[in-house]
Amino acid sequence: MGAKNNDRAEKDRFDVLDLKSLRCFFSMAKHASLTKASIDLGISEPAVSQRIRALEEDLGTKLYEARGGRVRLTPAGEQAMAFAVSVFDDIKGFEQTLKQGAETGEIVLSALDAILGHVLPGTVESFQRAHPHARLRLLARSIEETLRLLKTNEADVGVIPHRPLPKELLFRPIATYRACFITPKGHPLARRAQLDFMSLLNEETMARYPLIVAEEQLGGGVLTETFARLKLPLNIGLEVGSLYTLKRYVARGLGVAVTSELSLTDEDRLQLDIVTVPPELKADTTLGVVLRRDKHRSTLLKDLLEMLSEIGGHPRSTAKGISGPI
Repeated sequence: MGAKNNDRAEKDRFDVLDLKSLRCFFSMAKHASLTKASIDLGISEPAVSQRIRALEEDLGTKLYEARGGRVRLTPAGEQAMAFAVSVFDDIKGFEQTLKQGAETGEIVLSALDAILGHVLPGTVESFQRAHPHARLRLLARSIEETLRLLKTNEADVGVIPHRPLPKELLFRPIATYRACFITPKGHPLARRAQLDFMSLLNEETMARYPLIVAEEQLGGGVLTETFARLKLPLNIGLEVGSLYTLKRYVARGLGVAVTSELSLTDEDRLQLDIVTVPPELKADTTLGVVLRRDKHRSTLLKDLLEMLSEIGGHPRSTAKGISGPI
């Protein structure tokens, strides 16, 4: 009799995990909106709300609060979201595993546009040759958006410059690129930088020659960290949307800038004076692969990660590959 009661308790515990309700909660949490979740799932908003309430009742806890049309997860909701991401990732991985005979499937990679354009073309070409029936989606996104996509499992892997990450994400370095000071051709600071770069590092020079910066260089990037460490003001004269635009504006004489060599081309070298920043200033950019710690790694994803680990052999990078397995 006791064994039957234990079996019933075990069954009831698993009955709580209704995947449709969990999917509704996952979509609502991802979009921070019941309305957007209903559009995403193709069902009515009341139906989404009803399923989430049923999930809360089964779990015996409140998963979210709605105020002013915005959704905020409770601590229990945050745990449920992390669990939902893992569950649906495992389901997706299982489905892809069943199709591995034809090596079909999809991998979504998110990175800055400069990384997609200057660092990854060779890797993408190798992956396509090795897996002609697979689909690789490349998303040009900001670092913040890449991290969000990884956390919600809308992207499988990201390639970003090193920075502090949420605990659920894992970073492995793949290559380090030197920092370069760039000016228009013939700019007085270029000659001065070549002779004595350290002479530029004072408030008078910073005030006289404001920097052009790209949006992706701010918000905790290596540029802001370096200036903070040197206790120098980051005097920004012009902020632009991308490194490509930054280079074009410097070439037109609208300012000077610091950027990574990963974004510099032979054409840029014809239009700009480029001086390598001394390594002791620790302004280099380390790129790395980022993915969820609990990410299901299909055969396709494992192969892509292995190919990404070989980027350290890039002729303009100083890294020699990944330290430790991804």
